[in-house]
Amino acid sequence: MVDACLGSARRVFNIAALAVLLCAPPAWAFDYMRYEATDLDALLAQPRPRSGVDIYRAQPFKFKVTLVSYAEGCLTSLLNKSMIKAGVPKAQVDTLQVTSCIMVRSVQGKELRMFIQDVVASFLPKEVPLGSPVTLLAIHVFTTAEGPGLLVNEFVAEAASDK
Repeated sequence: MVDACLGSARRVFNIAALAVLLCAPPAWAFDYMRYEATDLDALLAQPRPRSGVDIYRAQPFKFKVTLVSYAEGCLTSLLNKSMIKAGVPKAQVDTLQVTSCIMVRSVQGKELRMFIQDVVASFLPKEVPLGSPVTLLAIHVFTTAEGPGLLVNEFVAEAASDK
């Protein structure tokens, strides 16, 4: 009897989940096409402010890099303040869960710490081994004297044949 109830409940859940997925508006889908393929080394070579912060309106970029480290806790207060200054509603910034950073290496061997959404960070170790190539979809939020502040929104693991 219990198995029959669980099976029935599972079927109802699966039907409901399928309905949500099929009826989801296109706005819920991740827009990979809006991210412009960019050379991380070229971005790192751009002029930086001597002091203070240059803030950008979340410029979407796609970078091919090597993953050096998985997510580790980092300070995100500058990221949050910069997003609000750039026009992202405070309520949206408050609900965006970003508490960590990853380390990546560019084609020319330069390393950069990048912010990463917690939900994205949780999948990275399952899909990308350290030292492997990965494509990161990130937004450029700010630049300081130390370099660009980039927030990773998604990643695409390289296929085994691409390595």
